[in-house]
Amino acid sequence: MLAEVLITLSIIGIVAAMTMPTLIQKQQRKAYGVQLRKFYSQMTQAILLAENEHGEIENWSRAGNLRDDDPEIAGQKNYEEMKAYWNKYYAPHIKTIKMERSIRNGNKNAKIYLADGTTIDAWNGGCMTFGYDVNGDKKPNKNGIDLFGFNICEKRSERALYTGNNKVFMPSGSIKLVNRDKALQFCKSTQQCGALLIMYDDFEFKDDYPW
Repeated sequence: MLAEVLITLSIIGIVAAMTMPTLIQKQQRKAYGVQLRKFYSQMTQAILLAENEHGEIENWSRAGNLRDDDPEIAGQKNYEEMKAYWNKYYAPHIKTIKMERSIRNGNKNAKIYLADGTTIDAWNGGCMTFGYDVNGDKKPNKNGIDLFGFNICEKRSERALYTGNNKVFMPSGSIKLVNRDKALQFCKSTQQCGALLIMYDDFEFKDDYPW
């Protein structure tokens, strides 16, 4: 009798060990989807509030892709530009803990720490291009898993290239991936379109999500 109980418990333990990682991943993805929805809403609302105060976003002051013969000086210039831009237009509406210089993309980034523990790694390009990390500095810090790309394009000419439909704020890849099927196919070969695919699915990670 005791042997049968021990065998049963062993089987239960094996099944639990096999299913637990899947359950944990589902719960984690659900939480990440909620966080992405919150972030998208926050950013959209912040843009609207800042436009009420400063006028249309196309007329906001941000000089992208600042250059210098010395890469270190160029990096510092772009960081300072992004820092000033974020503090003027976004920080009043999105609680920001701190900002520091980042080493990504040729050292032209500002890493922004938000009050909810998430981070934004913002690059001062033609558009404000950034990676939103739903769990901050915690690993794995990988595209499509906990790191998701977005663009804010102030200029209409830039929106035509990067976001499409004259939208100011959209996930990376939105100009090319005009429906869910295309987004899904692209995601199977690259991790750059995760946020857009999740948006098509109302901020949920569906069963066919590639990673």
